[in-house]
Amino acid sequence: MKLSEIPKYSISEYSLFAEAWLLLAASRSLIFFRPFRKLLPLLGVSVNQQFAEKAATEHVAVHVFLKQIQYSILRASRRSPWRTMCFEQALTARIMLSRRKIKSVIFFGVNIDNENSNKKMTAHAWLICSGFTVTGGKNNEIYTVVGRFLV
Repeated sequence: MKLSEIPKYSISEYSLFAEAWLLLAASRSLIFFRPFRKLLPLLGVSVNQQFAEKAATEHVAVHVFLKQIQYSILRASRRSPWRTMCFEQALTARIMLSRRKIKSVIFFGVNIDNENSNKKMTAHAWLICSGFTVTGGKNNEIYTVVGRFLV
């Protein structure tokens, strides 16, 4: 790779990337070493579906900034040697937004694949802020929401 081929980013984009990379490592460590019940205080307050949808669509942040957070987490995920799946990404986004006093909602969902004989269950986590899906935006509609947490 030539020096001229290295993408040019602003200082704020580099700092968001560094923050996301470090928080992904911390999130992975927390998820790996702590039971889920010990992570609940980080996730926020459990809320019902109606309140979660209202809070998730309430305008509390500019979409351009949320897109920068989303992009920095995706870039950091691709460059991390550890697992950075949906839960780690959602927890990282939650921490990044909480540090800036921005409200967001983490959703947890499950899906059971009834088409196969083994009935495989999959889980997914995604974070929504100001009507914008910051992390875990693929195929959310196929998951049955089993938990919502607001901060």
